[in-house]
Amino acid sequence: MILGPARTIALPPVSLACPTAAQDSPFTLEGRITDLAPGKITVNTEENILFHVIYNDETKFKKPDGSEGSSKDLQKGLTVHIAGDLTESGEIKAATVEIRQASSPKNKPTLLP
Repeated sequence: MILGPARTIALPPVSLACPTAAQDSPFTLEGRITDLAPGKITVNTEENILFHVIYNDETKFKKPDGSEGSSKDLQKGLTVHIAGDLTESGEIKAATVEIRQASSPKNKPTLLP
């Protein structure tokens, strides 16, 4: 078998990067706040999935009556609707946090007539 001279073939560039978790992708969820820390809440959905949600000064907060709220309105037990971005680390970076329902106070005294 006789081979001829070697030839170079030009191929288009190929990306070897592996796909990663979506970054800055639209994401919404609804559930109850189970843990609360400055700049971060943990939300448990009806499907028992926990999400870590981060918020900052750019996050918009809305109370159940539709008025503007703030992070000071967040409490454990509240039902919230979150819209934001799924980060590479798996956290949700909240753009908006809407409080859907106030938590029911435990051991609230009842006034009798």
